[in-house]
Amino acid sequence: MASPVRVLIVDDDCYARDALHSLISRDARTRVTATADTISEALQSLASLDGPPPDVIVLDVRLAEGERAGIEAIPALRQAAPNARILVTSVSADDDTVLAAVRAGADGYVWKNETGERIVSAVTAVADGRFVLSRTIADHLLDRIADLGTYATEVVPDGPAARELTEAVRKTLYLYCVMGLSAREVADELQISVNTVNSRIKAAYLMLGATNRAEAFRCLVQGLGYADATGATAGPGGGA
Repeated sequence: MASPVRVLIVDDDCYARDALHSLISRDARTRVTATADTISEALQSLASLDGPPPDVIVLDVRLAEGERAGIEAIPALRQAAPNARILVTSVSADDDTVLAAVRAGADGYVWKNETGERIVSAVTAVADGRFVLSRTIADHLLDRIADLGTYATEVVPDGPAARELTEAVRKTLYLYCVMGLSAREVADELQISVNTVNSRIKAAYLMLGATNRAEAFRCLVQGLGYADATGATAGPGGGA
């Protein structure tokens, strides 16, 4: 049996922290190795580890240090635990907060009030290298993902089939990069072959200059017209 996924929980709400601890601890797939209620405490915990580092850091957006203290701390947490994946949790799922988390390097973003099964599934999926979003968040964000046709038409010939193929690429990217399905699961969902799915994914990675699904999703986020801290706005064809 595979070793449980080691989890560090960072949340300043003692009730939420205890609930997450209980949900994650009682599943055989996951094990809580430490908890922290501030970023400083989390960093101190990572610096003074006696055993293996966590595989996943479950990180609340809003901490005592500020409204987006969790997001702002992602680079420091990455430096302290380079191999850990970061799953952001929040009761807020407004577009700008979700996109800010993704741009900062989060490996997933889920509702804090998801069921225990879904929280644990998100933790294990993130640990496995998948990019994870709660379904309702993903569906909403999909509406804002800027013109995938702009990317697709760079590698497919213009003509009657171009629009259909663009839609096919869009659906494949959504299922694979946003929903985190495997190539086989995408194939089953779209009723196509795994080889076709892999071909679309390879083409999409080439278009976006990505090497994995998390990078591909972040590349798509760059095309959402989201203004960064400097006020600059990235667009599908360039930008900040």
